[in-house]
Amino acid sequence: MRTARKYASRVRHRALALVAGAACLIPTGLPTAMGPSAWIWAAPVLPLLFTPGAAQAQQGQVAASDDRLVGDAREAWRQRDRTRLLALRNQLIAQEHPLAPWAAYWYFMSRLSEAPVAEVDEFLARWPDSYVADRARNDWLLELGRRQDWATFLRIQPAFRMNDDREVSCLGVLARHRTGAPMEGPGELREQARQFWWAQKDADGGCDTMARALLDAGVLTQGDVWRKLRLSIEGDKPRAVQQSARLLSDTAAQAVNRLMSQPQAFLQPKGASSLVEAGNQAGSPGASIGPRATSASQAKGKKAEAAKGKSKAKDAKKKPAKPTLAPMPVAFPPEVEGPLNLLALVRWAAIDPDATAAALGQSGARERWHLRAEDMAWAWAVVGRWSAGKLQAEAPAHYERALAEAALAAGTRNRGDAIRGAAAWSPDVLTWMARAGLRSATSGDASRWALVEQAIEAMPPELQQDSAWQYWKAKSLQAHARAGGGSAAAHEAMRQQARQLLARVAHPLTFYGQLAAEELNQAPPREPARPAPLTEAEQAQARANPGIDRALRMMALGWRSEGVREWNFTLSMSKPGGLSDRELLAVAEEACRREIWDRCINTSDRTRSEIDLNQRYPTPFRQDVLRAASEVGLDAAYMYGLIRQESRFILSARSTVGASGLMQVMPATASWTARKLKIAYTPDLITDRDTNLRIGAGYLKLVLDDFQGAQALAAAAYNAGPGRPRRWREGARVDAAAWVENVPFTETRDYVKKVLSNAVVYGHLLHGKPLSLKNRLGATVGPRAAGAPSSDTDLP
Repeated sequence: MRTARKYASRVRHRALALVAGAACLIPTGLPTAMGPSAWIWAAPVLPLLFTPGAAQAQQGQVAASDDRLVGDAREAWRQRDRTRLLALRNQLIAQEHPLAPWAAYWYFMSRLSEAPVAEVDEFLARWPDSYVADRARNDWLLELGRRQDWATFLRIQPAFRMNDDREVSCLGVLARHRTGAPMEGPGELREQARQFWWAQKDADGGCDTMARALLDAGVLTQGDVWRKLRLSIEGDKPRAVQQSARLLSDTAAQAVNRLMSQPQAFLQPKGASSLVEAGNQAGSPGASIGPRATSASQAKGKKAEAAKGKSKAKDAKKKPAKPTLAPMPVAFPPEVEGPLNLLALVRWAAIDPDATAAALGQSGARERWHLRAEDMAWAWAVVGRWSAGKLQAEAPAHYERALAEAALAAGTRNRGDAIRGAAAWSPDVLTWMARAGLRSATSGDASRWALVEQAIEAMPPELQQDSAWQYWKAKSLQAHARAGGGSAAAHEAMRQQARQLLARVAHPLTFYGQLAAEELNQAPPREPARPAPLTEAEQAQARANPGIDRALRMMALGWRSEGVREWNFTLSMSKPGGLSDRELLAVAEEACRREIWDRCINTSDRTRSEIDLNQRYPTPFRQDVLRAASEVGLDAAYMYGLIRQESRFILSARSTVGASGLMQVMPATASWTARKLKIAYTPDLITDRDTNLRIGAGYLKLVLDDFQGAQALAAAAYNAGPGRPRRWREGARVDAAAWVENVPFTETRDYVKKVLSNAVVYGHLLHGKPLSLKNRLGATVGPRAAGAPSSDTDLP
């Protein structure tokens, strides 16, 4: 019953969130500086096919009246007034209002827990190819799981187009187990069950129910549970850890809870080890253990910067809590001692990789903690991952130790067995293994290219195809060919393989695509061929698309969340294979024409062979941007590249931490920059177009100057604060692209790549410059030159 309530609660919560989330986006007024483009967010719904004069006015009045009915229906759903919602739904259906499917969806959700199968079938059939039908299908599948109606579940699941709910995937495996139906997709029952469960983002009822049932049936094993726990701890998913631990014995589950908070104390229960004693000294290995320990889910980028000020005062008053070293008041069976200790090591490595490495390196560590060779390999690999994330020079050595243990576990010491053992590690561990290797290899230790190759070979096939790892594998092959050793024919084969990989990645508009094209041709890539102009018939078809029609109407009402979901679904899932390139260009053009710049860009970004550069990289507010950039001596292309990534040119954009406007400026940063540059400013002007551009441009130029014109470092500073890239540049001087790939925060790493590749394209569009990323990236990144001015520590 608890699981059933979880399903129902989750469905209700999600449906209410669709309403409440969009309601908070309805604007209460228009900023004074907004131009005509802003009216798309706040004006009454306009007819999609315009007619002149009185006919247009009359049509607009009817639309406004109808839209009030839609708003009333949503309010009735929010208030759970089912009677009124039914009446409004019927009225909207009778009028054939374009947004009637949403009113029907809200009514469907109000009856989900009691609706008969036939009624749901009728609803799904009535609104085919729509977002609400597929969203309802998702909710219905969760309800069918609660009811354990597996036959209906298996009939409905194949039509679930988004297929983006891991809980539904887990329930699908359980349905096939219960009914004996054959599996769909690659892998047999156990393999699919494990992959869906291990990839679970966090605790949920469906995957837990599946895991329990398949454990009872002997399909899943206790070994699968231990791996699930290792992955969940490594990924810092405490709720999933707690849920999965309940699948063990009560004493083992208690032990997991204890080691999550005090891993070092769990591993050294008597406090006799010199390592534990040292760990209680400030600044020594293990000193960070306790409530203030940094977790794997530490906030990133601007979120971390925003939280920093709030926590500083509290931290100043607190002293680090020492771990309690009292032993567990239970004895563990021998078969769980090793797995529990490995979990503690995985947790400890995330908190303090140096102390964990010191402990693992002690004589007799394997025997003391009852670890197998494959356990030691996993532990060393996780230590390597967190050491690499801290950009420590020791990280490659930790990974080499892990590979040696993996080979030992296979009973050999050859490279192939080590790679096969490494394939069991998580993708996160493997990507950081590659990063650690290339950071070391490009800073002078050419032997580390082997580590890069081993990491890539151990990655899952889909990850190996990522442009980053295709590019770096090519660079590794080139380095091996240059290093000598072996025959000339072998070297030429390496160079040929590298050329093939680079050709596969080369593209004029992406970070690694631009690098690969320059590497391959020793020249910047050419501009993509321009597509043929759109015909009026193509544009009319885009305007008439029902999903796009609904999305535009909802955005005009201020229901941006629903509008974006409807829009994105229409592009990729409203028909098999999604919209064609020409259809995407036409839909993007409609968004551009209405100055809905984020949908314009995101839609045009989806085309595969027909690429309209001016559509993908629009230049709204051109004169304002050029003026703001010129005022401070900033490259307008670099500024445009940053705006495109920050706000997609949405004037009123506001992040969850308060960054606002076109350039997503934080309030404190805006005030500081305005004072520094003597710009007239009050807090209410933060989203004023001209003020936001002037302050954003001024701050970006100050940051760029502080990093001596290094655009990658300045972009990282704009996203994560200047202090972090100052630390990230310390150590050895490394290849600039390798430095970007080693940025510790995922958000910031992706941000830097996109800002720079955007700037390359904008440089071409604005100034006719070649599409060269290397010119903007520079050759290497390293510590500030000895004779350079000191850092401006006042920069916020």
